[in-house]
Amino acid sequence: MNGLLQSQSFAKYPQNFGPPMAGELLIIGTFCELRPNHFHGGLDIRTGSEIGKQLLAIGDGYVSRINISTVGYGKALYITHPNGYTSVYAHLSDFPETIKWYVEKNQYALQKWEVELKPDIDLLKVKKGELIAYSGNTGGSQGPHLHFEIRDTKTEEPINPLLFGFKMIDVLPPSISTIYLYQYDTFIKHSNGHFPSTSLQLFKTQIIKVKKKKKKILIPQTTFQIAFGKYAFGAIMKDIATSAGDNNGVNYIQVFMDNKLIYNCDLERFYYSQNRMYNNYTDYKKFKNGGAKAHKLFIDEGNTFDFYKNTLNNGWFDVKDTIPILFEIEVKDIYGNKSKKSITIVGSQEGIALKEYVNYYKNTKYCEAHKTNTTFIGTNFKFTLPASSLYHNYKLIYYQNYGNNYSIGDANIPLDKKMELSFKLTKEQLPLANKYVICSGLGKAFTTENTNDWITGFVKEFGTYYYMLDSMPPNIKPMSINKNGYFSFLVSDNLSGVADFDFYIDSQWVLLDYESKANLLFGKIPNPMLAGKHIIQLYVYDERKNVKIYTKEINIL
Repeated sequence: MNGLLQSQSFAKYPQNFGPPMAGELLIIGTFCELRPNHFHGGLDIRTGSEIGKQLLAIGDGYVSRINISTVGYGKALYITHPNGYTSVYAHLSDFPETIKWYVEKNQYALQKWEVELKPDIDLLKVKKGELIAYSGNTGGSQGPHLHFEIRDTKTEEPINPLLFGFKMIDVLPPSISTIYLYQYDTFIKHSNGHFPSTSLQLFKTQIIKVKKKKKKILIPQTTFQIAFGKYAFGAIMKDIATSAGDNNGVNYIQVFMDNKLIYNCDLERFYYSQNRMYNNYTDYKKFKNGGAKAHKLFIDEGNTFDFYKNTLNNGWFDVKDTIPILFEIEVKDIYGNKSKKSITIVGSQEGIALKEYVNYYKNTKYCEAHKTNTTFIGTNFKFTLPASSLYHNYKLIYYQNYGNNYSIGDANIPLDKKMELSFKLTKEQLPLANKYVICSGLGKAFTTENTNDWITGFVKEFGTYYYMLDSMPPNIKPMSINKNGYFSFLVSDNLSGVADFDFYIDSQWVLLDYESKANLLFGKIPNPMLAGKHIIQLYVYDERKNVKIYTKEINIL
């Protein structure tokens, strides 16, 4: 992306939004940074490890959505602006009085803490620079910060907020630390679930003599002999900002073959409905087997992202003779800082050949990516792969380990849609059918549905699964009982997880807050309790509707 094209990217978006919080924005996570199973959809902004920083509306508009959840964005607020964009503020701790009143009014009306609200367009209007929330650490956050996004209001696509003029100090180029070579081999792809690949050794160790001492030095290696065939590249890349953040997302990637552009990827926006496709954009196997987050520099089978422009043959190229081919891999950040790696490929019968052992199993099913595939293992278990849950055709392995324990597929192969697992219950188990949960070999429990004598769960990954009875209620441990109107409880569940709760004082429902990471229910009641005896009751439900009830009589003097 040259300077002119980069200016055109900024010119597509308004540049008059204000900051989402006062002071310098210390951005520690950027747009399309590679995260487990998804692209990062916005900016992570430091709040000094503090909760309660004032957050501001970036422009005039109205609050169009408020979401309160234990997972994901936690407490989140959405503002729709008249210029066609929506700003998103996530992991919040609280709201100013007007918004807080609206939220709590609806929570009391619904008698639920976890809510999704969509206020009328004229109800909660805001002005640019107005206080709209306080920063926090709710939901899936790993520490206090603000997760901030800008979306296209019509399509809900998140767009790189830096394209709207939000500034971060960054004069450092991205880096390319590792380059992979992939070979186009559909037999291995459909048997093992991925193309064979190898890491190119970009440096060789050489021992030199300095005076009387020996010293190891690294010598760059730029030329590689490769067996004849069809290939593509992959790479580990990251961007380091000058102000903050040491693993930001890269935005623009190009590959040139003898000065001709063969791969061009612009990571400026994407559809949330495609976010699982991230696992097809990256090398899923490398991530699962060591955490490496590698960009595939080719368009893999089943990839429907529209990031790509002027990409020839989906990024694949042929090595069919001994004439050297010069490749340049170039990566740029949003401000045009760039890095480049140049390597030369030479075809040779004695060159690097990418081969991979193919395992053969007794029980396999050739699953077609765009068809629904259902397979029975005996009469008591079946699994279904919905159409387009696979990115490519795949020879899937399956087997029964013992009892109701089954292994399906290879955990190194990603799924775009959930797989259905169905277990048949015995007559003795049927009376408690709604108390069974499906569990993974890693110990995670999944919601199940009941149909006749079958229970069915929906899982996102291949692996080992079984089912268990969950008839035990959650646990409740009181921590603070009416200290200046404040109540708190530790809650947990041994299997299916805490799903809901209700707190009553003298049979009147009272709102408590829930911090799932700390297993803490807490809150200050809105009205002082009158002198005399009162009954408090806390009901905590797990996902299988088992309930624990804590009851206590308290005396107010």
